[in-house]
Amino acid sequence: MMNQDNKKNSLQPFRERPFGDILQSIDSFFQDAVKHLKAPRFIPIYQYETEQEYIVEAELPGVNKEQLTLDIYHNYIKISILSEEIIREENDKEQIVKQSSRFERSERVVELPFAVNESEVKAKLQDGLLKIRIPNKRKKIKID
Repeated sequence: MMNQDNKKNSLQPFRERPFGDILQSIDSFFQDAVKHLKAPRFIPIYQYETEQEYIVEAELPGVNKEQLTLDIYHNYIKISILSEEIIREENDKEQIVKQSSRFERSERVVELPFAVNESEVKAKLQDGLLKIRIPNKRKKIKID
């Protein structure tokens, strides 16, 4: 037979955390549900100018050129990235048990100091760095 002290000790964990396990289960459920979500990608941009050209560089680690789109409108360049990921879980018989897709779209608009003719723009993606080269047609005015 259990004495009074043993009864108190057997209920002690419940008294200290009556909802602890339930709250931990709920917390775990929501963490699992959102673990695949990511913050939107921030695209670092660097701009500089030489006498011959205006250069825009964008850091895009892990991005390939099939995911990338450049749009030019007057003196703006829009850099867009579309990533698609398909996650599959299969059982021993190679049957799909669970499949989910994740899409991520990031954009950055860069304002240029002059209007651009899109046919003159050159872009190259190499080692995670997108380099956009635009002929510099701004003329310096000589003052007499």
